[in-house]
Amino acid sequence: MSKQTTEWAKNKSSSSVWFLITGVTTVTILLSTKVYDPFNTPKLILSILISGWLFGHLINSYRQEKITSKSAEFATLIISLSFLMALFISTVLTDVRIVGFIGETQRRNGFFQYFALTVIFLYASRIINFKFSIRVLKSAILTGLILSTYGIMQITGRDFFKWDNPYNSMISTVGNPNFASAILAILSLLAFFSLFIKQISFLYKFIALSVILMSLTAIIKSQSRQGLLVILFAIMFFLSVYIYVSRPKYRYIAVAASGFVSTLAILGMLQIGPLVSVLYKESVSIRGYYWRAGIEMFKENPLTGVGMDRFGAYFKQFREVDYPLNYGYDITTTNAHNVFIQIFATAGVFAGLLYLMLLAHVFRSGLKLVKNSEGDNLKISLALLSAWIGFQAQSLISIDSIGVAVWGWLFGGSILGLANSMEKGKQIQISEGKIDRKRNKVEINLFQPLISVLALVPLGILAFLLIRLESDSLKVRDLTNPSATENRSAVQNYANKVLANPIADPFYKYRASLSLYDMGFTSQAKEELNKLVSEDPRNLNYLQGLIIFETQANNLQRVIQVRNQISEYDPWNAQNYLELIKLYKLSGDLSKASEMKDKIISFAANTEIAKNAIELLD
Repeated sequence: MSKQTTEWAKNKSSSSVWFLITGVTTVTILLSTKVYDPFNTPKLILSILISGWLFGHLINSYRQEKITSKSAEFATLIISLSFLMALFISTVLTDVRIVGFIGETQRRNGFFQYFALTVIFLYASRIINFKFSIRVLKSAILTGLILSTYGIMQITGRDFFKWDNPYNSMISTVGNPNFASAILAILSLLAFFSLFIKQISFLYKFIALSVILMSLTAIIKSQSRQGLLVILFAIMFFLSVYIYVSRPKYRYIAVAASGFVSTLAILGMLQIGPLVSVLYKESVSIRGYYWRAGIEMFKENPLTGVGMDRFGAYFKQFREVDYPLNYGYDITTTNAHNVFIQIFATAGVFAGLLYLMLLAHVFRSGLKLVKNSEGDNLKISLALLSAWIGFQAQSLISIDSIGVAVWGWLFGGSILGLANSMEKGKQIQISEGKIDRKRNKVEINLFQPLISVLALVPLGILAFLLIRLESDSLKVRDLTNPSATENRSAVQNYANKVLANPIADPFYKYRASLSLYDMGFTSQAKEELNKLVSEDPRNLNYLQGLIIFETQANNLQRVIQVRNQISEYDPWNAQNYLELIKLYKLSGDLSKASEMKDKIISFAANTEIAKNAIELLD
């Protein structure tokens, strides 16, 4: 290989690594107040655009440097592609396919998110070596500085934006205190580990120390236990493995101590033991209901799950009876708050097992990497593996929030990249003899951009439609005001744009229909809502909206029909049965009314609703 070609290859790798790392950082930081969902959809749009460009780099890397069927890289590729294929099949079979592809409202955990994450993961596994891993650490420190500074600003009431926020004010750029706590914990962990790495300059170590202090302050003020959980498990793992590898005399003591503290932590989260006051939070108990509902979904639909990101549509059907009795009949969730259960429940056994295989592959490779490393390389490897372990720990009680998940997948890919580079005994680079110096140089220069552009064309169209959808939906929401008759035509115009958007989120269509109704476009609103109900008959929001429309139209039998439909998908809703008692009594069907009363008494006998039901039929 000529000197000129070698230098071009190195520069090309260096620039693509910067693109990868800067892209991940920007995804986490990005938000927009110009769209309906200011946090998740902008991150999804950017992540799929980044993955589109990296896709060309990824294909080019496999073209230039072949992998053998017995290599760890081949296993990484096969497991990742199989996982994506399982997700794709589940998405195609999802009852509301658009949700399967782009994800649930204000979650966006659909197929396209996992496609983007997988591309980032695979490219990191191909390109990251020990030299480039320092860039990952430095980027994590700088991102932590930005997020922790913003978190402190939010806590002290100096936020740039006035959020309509029902949570603690510390939501950072991810829109939720739990997600904010988790990402600050992960980034502050890398900042902490960087203090012991010689290749990190004094300036970055000073910044890292600032990140640690501000992040801990923000995490504690957020009142979220998630960040503390991440830090605890990651540091215990780091110390245990480091002592196990470098201090053989104390390895068993370290493992025992780590196991003991980890057990206390888990018990504390379950409201048992001395750490209850530190780690227990009521929301952890609530998550138990989510997890058990997800397990039931998987049991009923083991092959392909209930559909990609369709947990919310099935939750009330599978939730335990105690949940509505303890937390209310209208309270729900759209996610299992456990990534592993979520994947099994919504995408089925093959996707779930392949995801576990992917994690096991990273973990095994990471341990082998740490065992074979020394000096700074040992600390770098263990830092990334520990941060990845912290990410997986929060995945046990949280969702794949894009701004957090993108780092977990980058760390996983980076661990494999380091393992691969060590296995080869050299940094990943273009293999000798693969390039004809003159004839093929232009071809290779053009190959990656060509593939990237081809990938970006459909992804760019998708991104454009998502931006339009978000922007138009926000305008509909802001303009809707029944007393502002001058806004009628504008509301109808933007609502029609939302309804006509080929990738429109069904929830946004629903909100547009309600706005049309509020602004006096009654017939069109009813028509659009009936379309939504026919496309997704189990969506309880649509059915409740339909009840409002039909009640105002005095269509008693249709209201009864819809409420019976609700009872099929929300069988433990005593309030719905009480309303049916009233409707049946009004229509003169006392037998059906009595039947509804018996249903209420069967599971909610000691409630005010049961008392009202009995009084109605006395």
